Amino acid sequence: MDALKQEVPQAWKDRAIEAQSKMRETIEPELARREYEMLIAQRLLSKAQDEASRETWRIQVDVLQKFVINAENDLEEQQEDLALCAAMIAEIEADLAAGD
Repeated sequence: MDALKQEVPQAWKDRAIEAQSKMRETIEPELARREYEMLIAQRLLSKAQDEASRETWRIQVDVLQKFVINAENDLEEQQEDLALCAAMIAEIEADLAAGD
């Protein structure tokens, strides 16, 4: 049982590292890119000269907004997972310290 108790916090620490890495390496860069793309599309929408062009850029802005929302949701999900990991790690470490 003692070996198991030592493995559990490491598993949660690994999960936290994975969540942090996913946020930093994947989600945050994607969110920044999508926000920038949306900004440019909004600028092009405001410059559109005719209704057909405006409709094209409105659709593009809508699509990009959905991508931004998805990335924000992914980021929030990883932040929640990271908070869960931190709580579990703290409680496990307190439990292990109390058992010593």
